[in-house]
Amino acid sequence: MKIKLLLLLILISINTFSQRETDHWYFGDKAGIHFNKENVDVLEDSQMTVLKGSSSISDNQGNLLFYTDGQTIWNKNNEIMINGEGLNGELNNTQSSIIIPKPNSDSTFYVFTTRKTELSSPLVYPMIYHSEIEFSTSRPLGWVKYKNMPLIHSTANKITAVHHKNGKDVWVITYGSNAYEAENDIFYAIKVTEDGVERPFTTTQLEYVKYENSYDGEMTISPDGSTIALYNDGLIRFFNFDSNTGILSKLKYVTIAEFGGAGYAAYGLTFSPDSKFLYYSASYSGQTYNIMQLEVANTNESYRGTPVYSGPLDILQSSISLGTDGKIYIAQSTYENLYDINGYKIGYNLFPVQTLSIVHEPNKIGALANYEHEALNLKSGASYRGLPNFIQSYFRNRIVTQNECITDTFNFSLDSYNTISNAQWDFGDGNSASGLSSDHQYASEGNYLVTCTVTINGTDIPFYKEVTVYPLPVLTPDQKLIQCDVDNNGIDFFDLTDIGDKIVKDAFNKAYLFYKNSIDAENDENRIPNPKNFENESNPQELFVKVISEKGCGNITNFFIESKFVSLGTIDTYYTCDSSDNLNGDSIGYFDLRTKSTEIIDQFSLDSKNTIRFYPTLLDAQTTENQLPYKLNTPSTTIYVRVDNELGCGGMEPINLVVNPTPKIELQDSYTICFNPNVNPITLTADASNDLYEWRDSSDNIISTNKDFKLNAIGDFSLTVYKTENGITCTSFKEFTVINPPAATIYYINVNTEDEANNIIDISLDGNSTYEFSLDNNTFFGNGTSHTFTHVTPGSRTIYIRDLNNCEPPVQTDVSVIGYRKFFTPNNDNKNDYWNVKGINSTFFKSVKIFIFDRYGKAVYQITDFNNLGWDGTYNGKPLPSNDYWFQSEIIDNNDQLIKASGNFSLIRK
Repeated sequence: MKIKLLLLLILISINTFSQRETDHWYFGDKAGIHFNKENVDVLEDSQMTVLKGSSSISDNQGNLLFYTDGQTIWNKNNEIMINGEGLNGELNNTQSSIIIPKPNSDSTFYVFTTRKTELSSPLVYPMIYHSEIEFSTSRPLGWVKYKNMPLIHSTANKITAVHHKNGKDVWVITYGSNAYEAENDIFYAIKVTEDGVERPFTTTQLEYVKYENSYDGEMTISPDGSTIALYNDGLIRFFNFDSNTGILSKLKYVTIAEFGGAGYAAYGLTFSPDSKFLYYSASYSGQTYNIMQLEVANTNESYRGTPVYSGPLDILQSSISLGTDGKIYIAQSTYENLYDINGYKIGYNLFPVQTLSIVHEPNKIGALANYEHEALNLKSGASYRGLPNFIQSYFRNRIVTQNECITDTFNFSLDSYNTISNAQWDFGDGNSASGLSSDHQYASEGNYLVTCTVTINGTDIPFYKEVTVYPLPVLTPDQKLIQCDVDNNGIDFFDLTDIGDKIVKDAFNKAYLFYKNSIDAENDENRIPNPKNFENESNPQELFVKVISEKGCGNITNFFIESKFVSLGTIDTYYTCDSSDNLNGDSIGYFDLRTKSTEIIDQFSLDSKNTIRFYPTLLDAQTTENQLPYKLNTPSTTIYVRVDNELGCGGMEPINLVVNPTPKIELQDSYTICFNPNVNPITLTADASNDLYEWRDSSDNIISTNKDFKLNAIGDFSLTVYKTENGITCTSFKEFTVINPPAATIYYINVNTEDEANNIIDISLDGNSTYEFSLDNNTFFGNGTSHTFTHVTPGSRTIYIRDLNNCEPPVQTDVSVIGYRKFFTPNNDNKNDYWNVKGINSTFFKSVKIFIFDRYGKAVYQITDFNNLGWDGTYNGKPLPSNDYWFQSEIIDNNDQLIKASGNFSLIRK
């Protein structure tokens, strides 16, 4: 019996197509395939090489008639048909041609061709043309009776076809413009009847769409004839189609590309067999190659669909088409972009690929569509960018059914664009039936080729479909699920799904329904609602399970649950140290349950046939839910260990997990000691509850193991403490820094030399103590944070500052006191031999200019260098006499302040 569970399997009607007119495909670089019942044979006899679209046609029994690239027609012997050259189809068109049989005739066919550009030699105008092919007893291979008959001036390059609602006539639909090089904005419908090809009429006119100048991209119509889709310039347009009148009306426009080129760029289009999905081939933003599935009924015009395949951009998006077998086949080609000398893209070179890709189940959504990349090897042929163009309603003819289980009945029905008057069924197992629908049950599992010979317009046509009869799961009855009874009362909780491994192979891919009796199981009534947490009602208790395969096939068997009292014995408490950071006050420890598992095996002498697992609660252990990992971080708690052996539960016991508290360390991150560590010394005392202590310096050297630690140096230090509790030693670690107090900083210094008799230095500090000041580092003055020095001798001076409490480090700074000497005695006794301005140097000043004059105003010397010793009393190398001399100075300090001075001094010679 097949169980129809939404969560397990979505059963979608599977349609296989058997219209014989589409059995032969010729396309690409001499490529061909033949749909032979449920097989696909590769053909190697093609004489055609075409980069894009082509067309081919077989008779209603599947025998090849002819094929064309839109310019040349080859007959079934792969020879050029009589008068079969020079058709006006344009090979560069996406869809250059399509073949339409004349209704109610098996001897006349029309080849419609499209052209969008004009030729001058020979003169060929852009237009939709048709040619007539005739078969007769005298010309059984056919001949082109009439060629290149114009229908309408339209620069179309997209063409598709579908049967009329009457199932006999055919609509040929084109898309393009009504004038050469005009916008693509018009559809034409051409009706083909038993009287011939009627004059085209405008079936709809599109509103103007900016930038719609690209011709790449296919147009197609759904097999049921209801919806037309076409791609052009970043848009997939959907239209409702009235197959009775040939009129189109807008359904929706889906923008798959964005302004600037982002998004999808498509090419090939085809509908799924049930007409619910549109598939299209596309590149995404120049990055990936994709086969997209878009739900037609989705009204969101920004919904671009979802990929059933996405891969590297090494394939050019190409034609995509339904096959006779109901699968979708995808052309493959590669390309190389071409650029002009300025680097602008001007086209591409196309290269063939020897394979086709396949979507095996296109009626199913997403990944269930079963895309297979490079699935079919074309042997000596190769695929370019196109596939054959067919009347899409041919693909409506099909057997409709779905694969079933061995216990189920197959329901067979038929679908066709035309009226089926009779049907004869061969179910592939030796049984047959008649009628437009039929039910059949197979006796054994496996694959069967179903053939239905249908009669349409007096002609017998075979439809084929391969069906699969799924087996039931093979089950082993009377298996037991044994639970540990922790309190010896015979009542416990069970996870019934644990029985899966005991009753069926590959239990993981199965679903399970549980019942208390066989009648409920057979009727699928009164399912046990909580199978993963079921409490037994008797001991032992018989239950029933329905096992459902991945294909939805169910089989029933019984099994027993039994609660047995098994006691392992007391398991030692597992202690560990606190491994948390203690920021939130919670102690969390690391427990290695694999190590504990080994201890349990040793403690109770268990062998390798026992399985040991750990759970957070007793109920979890009973139902084998929420198994704990072997590496466990947790606060102190109680967990449960469960031991299982070949006979069932081998015991279940609690285990206490205890986290030892972290050894205490109560230290600050930083301590401040005096510059002189003997002043106000600091001693740190570790917590007395610890057992061992290790004080370390920044090089990780142990410098003390005492509980107390005196701070007598600055730097980075650490303390590690050890405490043994519950048989294990835990540690704690703390880093801290020892620093000196900050030194005082100089707030300002002011040097006043305006009074030559009394040079003054004012100094003020920012500091946290009381300070004294000195100019010689011996004699100190003051008691506060500022001081004034008077009668300071000119020159470079150093100010020394120290903390009266001897805690902060001393401070010193240099100042310059400018002074002008009143005399000098240049007698080479190394005493007062040079005259200069005192207190100037490059530390405090940027530049110096000093000019010295005699009493007549004559310049006798100048100083412009800070390293100059001064004037030695000579002029041009000759000593000048004792006398008064005058000076002028210009000094610029580091703050760009100009200091000017002038005066006189005496030169004294002894």
